[in-house]
Amino acid sequence: MAGKKRRMLLCACALICLSLTGIGQSARAEGASALPMDFSGGMPLKKQFFTGKWQYEDPTISVSIETGRTTDDCDYWIASVKIAHATQLRTAAAESFDSDMVMDGRYLAKRVNAVLAIDGDYFSYTGEGYILRQGQLFLNVLKGRRDVLLIDEDGDFHIVDGAKKGDVDKTVDGKKVINAFYFGPALVKDGKVNWYMDLRDDMAAEERKQRMCIAQVGPLEYKCICCGPPARGNAGMTLLEFARLVAAQDVETAYNLDGGNSCMMIFNAEKINDVESEYTREINDIIYFASAYGADK
Repeated sequence: MAGKKRRMLLCACALICLSLTGIGQSARAEGASALPMDFSGGMPLKKQFFTGKWQYEDPTISVSIETGRTTDDCDYWIASVKIAHATQLRTAAAESFDSDMVMDGRYLAKRVNAVLAIDGDYFSYTGEGYILRQGQLFLNVLKGRRDVLLIDEDGDFHIVDGAKKGDVDKTVDGKKVINAFYFGPALVKDGKVNWYMDLRDDMAAEERKQRMCIAQVGPLEYKCICCGPPARGNAGMTLLEFARLVAAQDVETAYNLDGGNSCMMIFNAEKINDVESEYTREINDIIYFASAYGADK
């Protein structure tokens, strides 16, 4: 009888501990500080939170970058990111999103205190698209030529295939769209390679190129992945090869961004991919992840 009571007591204690743990996790998520929904940057980075060469972790964000090389001799870089609040996934332009001004991506990343930044979709290149950034709509001209990536207020990704006029709204599944990108195509959908990619002529799909993408792994968890160019000992990748590499990283959704010389993965204001290149591309915009540590003070 004593043994039975002891087992019941242990089970009760375990349930109480689990309940407290769950409440604690919920409180941390709900209490995560939001950054302003505007074009201001993130909070300044703190030296004590740099835990490695390409690692940063504070109470609101974790970034870790690793490199690899494929069997057919192409280098690649994978940045894994976790954030506490969806507002930490942000975008910024060299000047504004109704301007074609460009600048060195490193300076742009430094200006907004980005922990990690990547090149965006070169929004002024095509003269069309669905350009919605930080909750503000700048352009809505869709002709069915490209996939659109929508990022909602919870930081979740949604793909609109070959978006045409009327296919995209300021909300998706009842949630406000905060950022939208017009480049594509979608590389991974529902965790699998998107075999039905729209292989536009301007994607050089069959050529080996330097490529960049952003992917969602799960709630507030992301990966940014890029590969090296067909130069300096690298083979580059076709679009399908790149999609296969990305899908192998256990992501749910992945979206192709501006490639070629525009590919920039920037950590703490320093470009880390293809650093042997003497050519630094000036770009329109960046997608970046920022710290919110201290935003509530």
